[in-house]
Amino acid sequence: MRLAFVLSSFQLSGGVMLVAEYANRLSQRGHVISLVIPAGTLDPAMAAMLMPAVQVVESRSSLAGSRSPAGWLRLATSLAQAIPPVDTIIATHTPTVVPTLWAARRRQTACAWLYMDYDAMFDRRPIERYLLHAAPRWFDVVMTISEPLAVTVYRDRPRRVVVTGSGLCRAGLFINQPRLPRQDQDRRVFYVGDQRPRKGLQEFLDAAQKVHTSVPKLRLVVASKQLLTLETPVPCEVHIHPSDQRLSELYRSSDLFVSASWGEGLGYPPLEAMACGTPVVLTDSEGVRDYAQPEENCLMVPPRHAPELAGAMHRVLTDPVLAQRLVAGGAVTVTRYDWETVADRVEAALA
Repeated sequence: MRLAFVLSSFQLSGGVMLVAEYANRLSQRGHVISLVIPAGTLDPAMAAMLMPAVQVVESRSSLAGSRSPAGWLRLATSLAQAIPPVDTIIATHTPTVVPTLWAARRRQTACAWLYMDYDAMFDRRPIERYLLHAAPRWFDVVMTISEPLAVTVYRDRPRRVVVTGSGLCRAGLFINQPRLPRQDQDRRVFYVGDQRPRKGLQEFLDAAQKVHTSVPKLRLVVASKQLLTLETPVPCEVHIHPSDQRLSELYRSSDLFVSASWGEGLGYPPLEAMACGTPVVLTDSEGVRDYAQPEENCLMVPPRHAPELAGAMHRVLTDPVLAQRLVAGGAVTVTRYDWETVADRVEAALA
């Protein structure tokens, strides 16, 4: 098959890494894969993840000015025109729905949507939120990366929904890697995210401050792809854009991983923590229900509720039996996230 994935950018994010892995696996199976992106958004580090046969095509227009109606229309038109001749065009993010459908209708070509988005992603962005729920019915097939997203899409009356799922990106850095011993007595709690409100960083900091009163050796470890401004009395170290190897080391040297997101399509960091043998506390961000089993491989609390998050963090940090049970459950969970199975499902969905 000749397949073109249309992306909003090729910058570092969980969704872009997932698309890159889809492209690589399908390319290895002999399919001709193109990634169509706005001009100037190709991250060299992300490009290095791609198999040599995967073609990256940049549109003539860039993201500059795309927030205005005229700029958005110009970029959508440019992306549609940049799509090479293919059998199926695949949208990967709600803003790419319009160029995908536009090109597919003009060329009488099949169109699919690799569905990864959720409502919290488009707060105060009514056009994208409308497309998130209205557009699935306009595609030949919608492929979701998790079961919870499939449940959401079914409500929007699509023609066909297939859960193609996801594997674990960079699995070799996380699975079957040794835990890292430490000389200090700190209780290290790891968080991965940024300052967008929906990532729950403030709730995490508020919860950690509550826990610190009873766990005085608490130390926060925060990794982010962008600079952060943190205000917390709890000792904290910040890692900006750590390498994949360093990220693995941070997971494997932490006593607890916490995700406080309001919403996720799947949520990679808790899975990565499970793969590294670190117990997990997370919020019910919907997508995590694909793998989260409360009291078995994680503790789950409602989003935007720092007191309950603090309570769960305190339980894991003070109960080694519970922590070990969650670690054992997480190790079993990650074995389900296999890329070859995902590639089988994608081929069947698009055949």
